[in-house]
Amino acid sequence: MKLHPILLSILVFPVIATAQKAYESAPISYYESEAVDQLADFFANPENLEGWERSGPSSFLEDFLEAFDIPASSQSLVFSKTSLQASRIRPENPRAIYFNDEIYVGWVPGGDILEVSVPSPETGTNFYVVEMFEDRPQLIRENHDCLQCHGGSFTRDVPGHLVRSVYPDLSGQPIFKAGTRVVDQTTPIHERWGGWLVTGSAVEHMGNIVYNETDSGAEFRSVFTADDVPNRGYPSEGSDIVAHLILAHQAKLHTLLADLVISTRRAFHDQKVMDELLKRDDPISDSTARRIKHASDKVLKYMFFADEADIPKIEISDSAFAQTFHAREPKDSKGRSLYQLRANRRMFRYPFSYIVYTDTFNDLPQDALDYIWPEIERILDPTIRYEGYSHLSRRDKAVIKEILLETHPSATEYWK
Repeated sequence: MKLHPILLSILVFPVIATAQKAYESAPISYYESEAVDQLADFFANPENLEGWERSGPSSFLEDFLEAFDIPASSQSLVFSKTSLQASRIRPENPRAIYFNDEIYVGWVPGGDILEVSVPSPETGTNFYVVEMFEDRPQLIRENHDCLQCHGGSFTRDVPGHLVRSVYPDLSGQPIFKAGTRVVDQTTPIHERWGGWLVTGSAVEHMGNIVYNETDSGAEFRSVFTADDVPNRGYPSEGSDIVAHLILAHQAKLHTLLADLVISTRRAFHDQKVMDELLKRDDPISDSTARRIKHASDKVLKYMFFADEADIPKIEISDSAFAQTFHAREPKDSKGRSLYQLRANRRMFRYPFSYIVYTDTFNDLPQDALDYIWPEIERILDPTIRYEGYSHLSRRDKAVIKEILLETHPSATEYWK
């Protein structure tokens, strides 16, 4: 039977539509949009770049870390070939990742670029390389190459951050037929950090191991540790397990926040199309509200560490990164903070994410914040047993609420 052209277009259109990712079309238009984030703002001012120079084995990495207040102690070493600079990466020359609450930067000894990612209130996440051009650093936005991994199935088709655990061979090449997994705070510790170097604890994990490829996958070959890595300009020592734990938490959370940004902006865009078609004027439709709620609920569950994997006891006094992180502010009048670590059964003393203080969170679309803040108050209500939050004790709820009321202006604004 020959199909009528109109019917054929109806049948074909959904297939074509699903081939395009949500961030590629309006209103996000990722590839055509102007970059909006703190990196773009910083590099737009030439005065901020005075004094940067290509010097020493780590080139301008240390200038970048200083400019954005990124601690060198956050250094996390990954020797699997899973980045733009894969050809330079191997167990004895691992890529180093450094991060603060919002910015991530990767550097490989012998390389001439920095790989950088940062959240954006417009596009969810932006990716860049920084390179020296005529003795001045230049910020170059990366799209297609980075988004092959950072905007596909691994990040649920959202431009997002990604931590992976693989089975690397002696060269650092992942043995893909053995499997790969995305790591976040819900991943059991023994399944984390394949292809990474980890120091600071005798905890069982997949780090520090290289494998032989077999017909069915991979088999253990040998152990390779950070002590076997020559220092080719790394600004810190080792690859701290606490930094790895924090990285796993916030990388996934930033991806969920990127999803919330994109979902909210697309929901209002779709509503506008329907409002014009139906000649209606709704401030927010039921469909839009449901889409915002769905994306927000995923953020909230993660921020409250629902389904967090059991954390073995780790001595944080042995970690320079942990000591600095643990002491951070803001603190309430009793000296309590959302940065305080526990590292025994759970990662944090008070299970609610410090990312609540970042621009990434506070610059979320207003309608998302208008849902999230009252929802946080309901979750923290000791008289309500909220489904999905049974891990929170009455004391957890009380302390988290007290800390937020003293340290976050939005808590007092919304919880009048």
